[in-house]
Amino acid sequence: MSTILHVDESSVGLLLEATLNRAGHRVLSADNVVESLRVLAGEIVDLVIYDDRMPGLTGSEFLALLRREQHQVPVIVLTDCASVEHAVTAMKAGAVDYVSKPVTPQQLQRAVEQALDLARAQRATETPGIAAAAQAPSASVVLTSLNIDEAERALIVRALEVTKNNRTRTAQLLGISVRTLRNKLNGPRRIEVA
Repeated sequence: MSTILHVDESSVGLLLEATLNRAGHRVLSADNVVESLRVLAGEIVDLVIYDDRMPGLTGSEFLALLRREQHQVPVIVLTDCASVEHAVTAMKAGAVDYVSKPVTPQQLQRAVEQALDLARAQRATETPGIAAAAQAPSASVVLTSLNIDEAERALIVRALEVTKNNRTRTAQLLGISVRTLRNKLNGPRRIEVA
């Protein structure tokens, strides 16, 4: 059982809570950024799910705030503004995943399990005195050093990994059509897929 904090003031929070409870997770809720910081200060949280449309801070700004406050917790950003550029911005800011709304319970469960698996893997690589981030750079660390074309390719490759090469799901995750994804994979700057 993992403890998951969702920061959302909309009705999507009810779906999140019900889905996560059914999956056996402990769910904490916050209606705003201040409340979420209070929860993070008093609880051990394994994952945060943050709605990008919260009043006050975008997902990227929230991630920057967490870093400043030294909260080392993976964050999934929920958004209704799905675009490759928006996803790149969220991943550069440190999000472990980027999920477009409306989200189905199956999509949510898959994203949560993958984020928790990633967090476990990063903790497993830790050694005394050295942070996991220094040893096993996340996709966001890699993306910050790339130009936009390279970042887009890296994001597509990461999305394909997450979806186990399911191109339909990858296109949905990225907020593009399957045809656009196919064109990006097979275009003049062909993307090699493992």
